[in-house]
Amino acid sequence: MTHLRIPLDAQRFATGLTWKDYMAQMGDTRARTEDNYQKAVLTEEERRFFSGLGQVRYALMLAENWCGDVHRNSPVLARIVEAMPTCDLRVLFRDQNLDLTDCFLNNGYRSIPILVFFDKDWNELGRWIERPSAATQRMLGIRAKTLDAAPADQQDAAMTEFRKQFQAAYDTAPDKSLWRDAVREVRQVLETRLGLATKK
Repeated sequence: MTHLRIPLDAQRFATGLTWKDYMAQMGDTRARTEDNYQKAVLTEEERRFFSGLGQVRYALMLAENWCGDVHRNSPVLARIVEAMPTCDLRVLFRDQNLDLTDCFLNNGYRSIPILVFFDKDWNELGRWIERPSAATQRMLGIRAKTLDAAPADQQDAAMTEFRKQFQAAYDTAPDKSLWRDAVREVRQVLETRLGLATKK
């Protein structure tokens, strides 16, 4: 797959927010994101795997405060980067960085969160976008019963119910399986790119 030239270097990366600073500026969506950060912890085995990836030096996250997938998935992405002792994370806002965002379109859409890993020379090592595929399937099922089934004058209430049920899918799944799926997908991307897929 051919990737666009990514307009990122150390100077631009440094303009991004640390994870702590990103959460601090979130306003009314901060509590939801912090709550998910407390829940979306890595297992010991996951931490061990990511801690061994010394080639990964930089991680760029593209996000926006209003996005539900950011509230749900950016915390576990931050946990992954925190497990990498040599990796530095910065968060940039999607809508202020469309030239960057457009290097990582998801079937033509500017989906977020986006997490992209780089080596010390700013070569891309892998990317993960939006949500795990299992969560997309779960979302479509919930949406069919809430938003898609509601009449036009009840869409606001249906959206509230949709968000509630979709968050519950993350919270109540055995072993937090949707977050586990996100971790597994990120791991597969890096294993493949770094030639670790056959090593167990």
